[in-house]
Order: sequence, then C-alpha cells, then structure tokens
Amino acid sequence: MGKETTIYVPVEFKQKVKELSERTGKAQWRLLLDALSLYESTLRRPKTKEELPIVDKVVWYMQKLAMSIGALKETPSEENFNKTMKTIQQIKERLQVDTGLLERAVTDYVRLAGSAPQDPVSRHRFLDEATMEVNMALKSVLLEIVYTHILKEEEASQSGSQASEA
Repeated sequence: MGKETTIYVPVEFKQKVKELSERTGKAQWRLLLDALSLYESTLRRPKTKEELPIVDKVVWYMQKLAMSIGALKETPSEENFNKTMKTIQQIKERLQVDTGLLERAVTDYVRLAGSAPQDPVSRHRFLDEATMEVNMALKSVLLEIVYTHILKEEEASQSGSQASEA
C-alpha cells in the first residue's frame, strides 16, 4: 500500500469505523476511502433536480456528435459528411460552442479520404494526421461543452464559497 500515516479522530469515530469494518469485512482504510469517494461524488452532483434535464440534453448532444464523427471516419461519404456538419451546426447554434476547428478538421478529413489509397495500411498512414486533427478538434469541442454547460454551476458555487471564506 505504500507509506502509512496516522489520523487523529475521536474515540467514538474510531470505534464506529472498527465496527463497520468488522461487519463488512473491509479494511478500515478501504472503508474510509469508499466513504470519501461517496462524499466527493455528492459534492459533484448537480445542485438542483431542475439541472438534470439540461445535463441530459447536453450529454445527448455530446454523444450524437461523437457517434457522428465516428461514423464519418468509418465511412467518409458525402451523406455522412452532410449529417456530421448538420450535427456540428446544431451544437454551434443550440449550445453556443465554437466549432470552427472541428468544421475545418472534418472538411479536411473528408477531402483527404477521397484521395486516399484503398490499401488499408497505406490508407491509415495517409489519413493518420487528418484523423488526429479530427480527434483533437472533437476533444476540444467536447471539453468546451462540458466546461460551459455542465461545470458552470460548480464553478459559480465554488467561487461563491471562496468569496464567503475570505
């Protein structure tokens, strides 16, 4: 497990941890680690149930975009290109996210895929850089969506609690 240390707690707390450890068959440190993980996850939950539909919608768009990009990379047809660009446009308009890099990366990928060799190994090498460009642009858009629409409340509440601590 590594280096160990001591944490000073009231005797009653230590007794409660010991009893629970014996009852569950888990080591005391593992029990405390599980409790900390559970506590941490409750801190990250959306503050109100009203936020859940928004988060659900945002995650749905993220999934739709990722699946669309995956389908395009698998089959870079004109039809898949148009569907992907439509999805990117929806995200740009509805979630107010800058998708410029992703639009360019997708366009470059489809253009290159049209002239790529048919041999799978050569094709992979030929499209490698364009594929990485699409992946990085997709990651960038997904991160912006997460920070803008999912973590926004957490940031606001943290800055509010920091202000009250000062």
